Amino acid sequence: MTGGSGINTALLETQEVVLPSGTLRLRLDSAATPLDELPLDDLLTYAVRRNPKRGFLFVSRVLGKHIPIAPEVAARTHRTLAAALPKLHAPHFIGLAETATALGEGVFRAWAEANPAQRGTFQHTTRYHTQVPLLLRFDEPHSHAPAHLVYDPGPVARAATELVLVDDELSTGTTLQNLAAAWLELHPHVLRVILVSLTDWCPRRRELSKAINLPVDFVSLTRGEFSFVPDPTWPAVALPAVVGNGADKTALLPAQSARYGHLTDLPTLGSEDALGSLGLTFHPTDRVLVLGTGEYQYPAFALASLIAPQVASCLWSATTRSPILPGLAIRHALIFQDNVSDGIPNFVYNVDPAAYTRILVGYEGACLPDPALMAALGPQAQAVRLSP
Repeated sequence: MTGGSGINTALLETQEVVLPSGTLRLRLDSAATPLDELPLDDLLTYAVRRNPKRGFLFVSRVLGKHIPIAPEVAARTHRTLAAALPKLHAPHFIGLAETATALGEGVFRAWAEANPAQRGTFQHTTRYHTQVPLLLRFDEPHSHAPAHLVYDPGPVARAATELVLVDDELSTGTTLQNLAAAWLELHPHVLRVILVSLTDWCPRRRELSKAINLPVDFVSLTRGEFSFVPDPTWPAVALPAVVGNGADKTALLPAQSARYGHLTDLPTLGSEDALGSLGLTFHPTDRVLVLGTGEYQYPAFALASLIAPQVASCLWSATTRSPILPGLAIRHALIFQDNVSDGIPNFVYNVDPAAYTRILVGYEGACLPDPALMAALGPQAQAVRLSP
């Protein structure tokens, strides 16, 4: 686990990863991880983005987004990152859409469980416009879908004295710097900023801390730096439509949502008959996959956590708008339309429907999954509304 301290030179490690699009060179400052000090290759693998801005992708094995994982693997990740946070008094956590919405909420809930006497709040950024008052927006420069929206999470969150920003990876640090700057401009009383990620590759930690102009902590599972040299013979890859239509999604999305700073009781938590209330029954021999949809990931994780002890196996993952080329870490890919009426392609990766006897697709509000997705997943697939 890494923090704001100096580099442990005893743990320096270098790796070179040759991809079809170019060569990644990694320099690890610390290989400490939450899962009994697993090596980097057990924490992540690699793929090629379908994105001319960036020809590579770190694909996490402990996140639950592009590779299905057991919910306990994600839960351990949440607990370990939460345990590594500095002492917090009144924090507000923000997870970045879409990849880190469940990671952010998971770290927040793990922190809250370990610190019941402390007050804290959570929300995640979103790509969707609604009629809820908008607090701020900021950009993610290297992303395929750059604009992030942050809705007003209410007075308790806005009174927070610590800002905890959670993303799956920290590369240049510019995205989280942009978010921190926008939040601090409105909330100058914040005393500390904590940047949380699975992997921290940021080469400009001191510059970033100076720009934020507050004490900054870096918390991650592993830390280092990377460089990427593109292969000049690799053909340019066309980016599919990835930006939504900007329409008002109020009628589609639930009024109670983590994107607004609400942490409602999930239907998968706090009830002895939670599965029965959802109309779900299982056989002990079932092999189950629970899929979240886009930004709506944490409730699917919670459902998978509830199911796992009752069946032979249960994995958790989510659909995504992120376009990734087949190959390397991407063994299977299904393509379908998004479920928020944006008219853009969405994907689910590394899911072979034949490997499961039950597939549950968790969705929110009126955002029913595309029938093409349900058909591709087969007769064992069922859409389940998990939002209040």
